[in-house]
Amino acid sequence: GLKDTGKLLTIPNPITVENPEFRYDPALKKKEVLFVGRLEPNQKRVSRVLETWALLEPRFPDWTLRLVGDGPEKRSLQEFCTEHRLKHVSFEGFQNPAPYYEQASLLLLASEYEGLPLAMVEAMSFGVSPIVYGSFSAAYDLVDHGKDGCILPAAGGFQARRMAEMAAGLMQEPAALHAMARKTVAKSRKFTREHIIPQWEEVFRPHAS
Repeated sequence: GLKDTGKLLTIPNPITVENPEFRYDPALKKKEVLFVGRLEPNQKRVSRVLETWALLEPRFPDWTLRLVGDGPEKRSLQEFCTEHRLKHVSFEGFQNPAPYYEQASLLLLASEYEGLPLAMVEAMSFGVSPIVYGSFSAAYDLVDHGKDGCILPAAGGFQARRMAEMAAGLMQEPAALHAMARKTVAKSRKFTREHIIPQWEEVFRPHAS
C-alpha cells in the first residue's frame, strides 16, 4: 500500500550449495525426476508430486522419481505408491542433495506456498530443470517459463495433469531438455554469493552527497 517505493529493494538469498566448477554435460544426466524437501502435507504437498508422477510413470517406464528428504508424511506417501502400483519411486531419506542434483534431469515442486526455495535454485545450478507450481511470487523471479523451466499457474488450483504434460514434453524431447538445462544453469548464476554479496555491499556503501 505504499505510494512511494523508491527506497525499497529486494535482494534474494544466495545459493548455499555452490558448485562454481560445474559444467553441464548431458552424458552425465540420468532419466531421473527429483523432489528435495521435507515430506509434510501442509506446505510442500509432496502428494501432488506423486499424483503427477502417477500420470508419468506408465508413459516413461525407464524414468525414476527420487524423493530426497524425510518427514511425517512419508508413510502416507509410501501407501499412495503401493495403492497406485508405482514401481519407480525411491524414498532416499535425509541426504546431502548434491549427488542427486548432479544426475537428475527434472525437479518437481508443488508447494502450497514458498518464500524463495533454495533447493530449487540449487537444483538449477546443477542443470536440473524445474517444473514448479506458481503458488509463490519468487517462482516468476527464478523461472522464465519455457526457457529455463516451467511454471504451472496457480489460477484454478493445482492440476497434476497439466504439470505432468509439462514434464512429459521435456522427457520425450532430450534436445529440448538439454537446451533448457543449459539456460537453467545460467539463470542460477544470478543467485551465487559472488552475485548477491556485492548487492548488499552497495546498499551499505556510503554515498557522497
